[in-house]
Amino acid sequence: MARNGFYLALVALVFAGSLHGQCLPGGLAVIVNKSNKVESLSMAQLRKLILGDVRAWQNQQAVVLVSRDQSSKVFACVLSAVVRQSSGDYHRYIINAEFRGDEPMAIQTVDSDASAARAVSGNPGGLAVVEANSATAISGTVKVIRIEGKAVGQPGYPL
Repeated sequence: MARNGFYLALVALVFAGSLHGQCLPGGLAVIVNKSNKVESLSMAQLRKLILGDVRAWQNQQAVVLVSRDQSSKVFACVLSAVVRQSSGDYHRYIINAEFRGDEPMAIQTVDSDASAARAVSGNPGGLAVVEANSATAISGTVKVIRIEGKAVGQPGYPL
């Protein structure tokens, strides 16, 4: 019986790792407004921003999360690779913020990477996660930041 539990845990670990690794071909990129001084975020910092645990940038500008719609692969990948929660758990966490005494989190939902770039470029506190393949096309209007000190496409880039 214990041996079966071990194998189930091992299969679950392998499966969870493959979900993260196969989210989207090319991965994800994190974009912010060009005026934002941030150049790099750790995965832990990114997670806190997306969860709303951190609500302001270093310059005290309020963070405005620009999120892809719930049916998109980008949203699903952000949940699995960054937030590590199910969609239901994530939404409960966000909704419960006011019960924890926090202000409601500013989240703007968009339907494409281009829409996310427009929303981020128009808001000094904007933050979005987009497909890495879109990063080059939208980099003229927003800043693509490093994660864990690595640029999109560099070896070791975590998204």
